[in-house]
Amino acid sequence: MSINFNKNNISSKVDLTFIGSGISTSYTLLPLLKELNTKIKKPLSIVIIEENEELFTGLAYGNRSGYTALLITSLADFLPVGNERKEFIKWLSINKDELLEEFSKHGGDLSRNWINKHKEEIINNEWEDLYIPRRFFGVYIKEKVEIAIREYQKDHQLIIEHVKDEAISIEKSNDIFNIQLKHNSKSLLSKQVVLSVGIPPKQNLWSENIVKKFQSSCCLINNPYYTSLPNNLDKIENLVRSKITPSNVLIIGSNASAMEMIYKLNDYIEISQKLGNIYVISPQGELPNSAQDEFTRNTTFIPENLIKLNGRKSVKAVEIYEAANKDLDEADRLNYGAAITEVPISKGFTSLLSKLDAKELIQFACHYGNEIGKRQRRAGKHYTDVVDDLKDKNKLYNIKGYFRESILCEKTNTLTFSYSKTRDSESIIFKEPINIAFN
Repeated sequence: MSINFNKNNISSKVDLTFIGSGISTSYTLLPLLKELNTKIKKPLSIVIIEENEELFTGLAYGNRSGYTALLITSLADFLPVGNERKEFIKWLSINKDELLEEFSKHGGDLSRNWINKHKEEIINNEWEDLYIPRRFFGVYIKEKVEIAIREYQKDHQLIIEHVKDEAISIEKSNDIFNIQLKHNSKSLLSKQVVLSVGIPPKQNLWSENIVKKFQSSCCLINNPYYTSLPNNLDKIENLVRSKITPSNVLIIGSNASAMEMIYKLNDYIEISQKLGNIYVISPQGELPNSAQDEFTRNTTFIPENLIKLNGRKSVKAVEIYEAANKDLDEADRLNYGAAITEVPISKGFTSLLSKLDAKELIQFACHYGNEIGKRQRRAGKHYTDVVDDLKDKNKLYNIKGYFRESILCEKTNTLTFSYSKTRDSESIIFKEPINIAFN
C-alpha cells in the first residue's frame, strides 16, 4: 500500500513544510506523528519540498548512492545501542534475501566478495560488526516513515504534498512563512517550516559545455551522486572501453566519498582493468584510516592537551582546536590513526563544550569542530583494503596540496591540473594526463 502524494499541486496555506526530505526529515516526522496522534484531532496538512523523486532516504541512503555503497562504520557504530538498532536488525533478518538479491544484482566483484566473506554472519543474523550496504537502511527508514503516515491517516485527516522543486527564499510575515520556489511562480504559505537541507551545495569545477566538449576523451564529474553514482559509473565504463591506453583518475578531496569512488571504480572489472593511476589531492594529503582491529582496540591514546583545558573555567573555540591539533600531531608521531584517536579526542573536546559561551559554541560548531573532523576520519576495512592494495601496486598516489584549476588541452583532448603545496605558494602543473576526474 503506497501513500498518495499530491505532487506539485500546491495548497494555498499548510500547517507544516519540510524543506528537504532526508534522514533528518524522517527522524522528525516519526516522533512528531507519534506525539500528535494523542493530541490533535483537527486536519493536518504537510508539504515536503524535495527536488528528487525519492523521499525520506536522503542522498546517502537512496537511489543516488546506488545499491552497493557501504557504510563507513560498522552497524554497531552507525546506530547506537537501543530500540532502533534492535528494530533494524530484526527487519534486516526478515528482509535479507530480497535485499541481498538487489545488492548482488547491481554489484561487481567486490560486492560479491562482501557477500561471500560475511556469509556465516548473514546466515546467523549477526549484523553488528558488518559494514552493511547503506541502501539497506534507506529502504528500512522509508518503509518505517510510510507505515507511520498510513497508521496516522487511519484515525486522522492528514494531507501530504510532495512539491518536486527547490525552495530559494523564505520570508515571515504575520506569523506565516512565505516560501518562494525556483520552478513555480506560486509561493507557498506555511505556519511552520523545518529546514532539512543537508550538506551545502558543491561548487562545480567544470561547466556543462566543457563536460560535453571533452566527453569523448575525459569524464569530468562535478558531483558523483548527480544524477546518481550508478549513472556516472556507466559513463566511466563507456569511456574506458573506448580507449586503448589506461585512463588516469583524479579525485579532488580525500573524504569518505573519495574512498567510495576508489572502491566503486574497482568493484567492476570492466572499469578496473582499464584504469591507470589514481591521484588523490587534498590539503591533508591522506585518505581516512581503517576502522578498529586487534592492535587499535588494545592501544590507548591520552589527549593530554585537551585534558589540560579541563582545569579552566572557560575556554575559547580556537583553544580547543589548537589543543586537539597538538594531540593529533602527537598521535601522528606515534603513527596512531583515527581508529585509535577518534574516541579519546572526541571525548576530550566534547567535555569542554560546556565551557564555551553561546558565541564561541557557534564558532566551534560551524568551523573549528569541522576542522578537527578533517583529521579524525576513518573508513571501513573493505574500503582501506582496496586503497592499500592499489598503493602496493603503485597505482594510487596521495598529493598533499590545494587544487587550483583544470588545464584543458584542446589539441590533445586531455586534462591536467595545477595545484599549490600551501594556500599562498606558487602553482605547480601536474604532468600526467587525466581522463577521469571527480570533484
